[in-house]
Amino acid sequence: IISIYGLDSLRYYLLKEVSFGNDGNISEEKLENCINSDLANNYGNLCQRVFSFAEKNCSSIIPKHEFNNEDLVILNSITDLDKIRYYVDNQDINQYMNFIMECLFASNKYFNDQEPWKKKEDRLRLSTIVYTGIELIRKITILLYPVIPQTSLKVLNTFDINEDKIDFSSLKNNEVLKEGSKINKLNILFKKVEK
Repeated sequence: IISIYGLDSLRYYLLKEVSFGNDGNISEEKLENCINSDLANNYGNLCQRVFSFAEKNCSSIIPKHEFNNEDLVILNSITDLDKIRYYVDNQDINQYMNFIMECLFASNKYFNDQEPWKKKEDRLRLSTIVYTGIELIRKITILLYPVIPQTSLKVLNTFDINEDKIDFSSLKNNEVLKEGSKINKLNILFKKVEK
């Protein structure tokens, strides 16, 4: 199974589907659905959309930004370290995974709702949406690092963040990524499983 789907995909699926310390009902079909919906459609799609848009409209450079309230609301929704620590300390991995999924859904919705492709005349707003999207990816990827470490490192390496530079306390900071820094190329993270 690992050779077909990859270790990270299997780890993610097992941590999401099996409550810590309990039995779980697992199947190859559920694994495939999980890869397609959570990893390919949700996380992978967010990364591809934001990075592709940044490449076409910001030359793969971390752009300037000037946050408005909507930007700060979504960014600050991923700053509650006490809640995150509570889930981990109490081995409530299901809640931890659910929190990450909520962050991913909200981030995808933010990028859709903000419609940066319609902001070509307002370069600062366009670049702020891109910056916000990239920061959301950075934060969510740090949360995913214990679950899918190999994939997370690929994404973090686009910002030149190496394994020894991963810092959970940086989730509180909405401006870790420096304007003018290069965004390295990212290949497709998860291929959809054909039924």
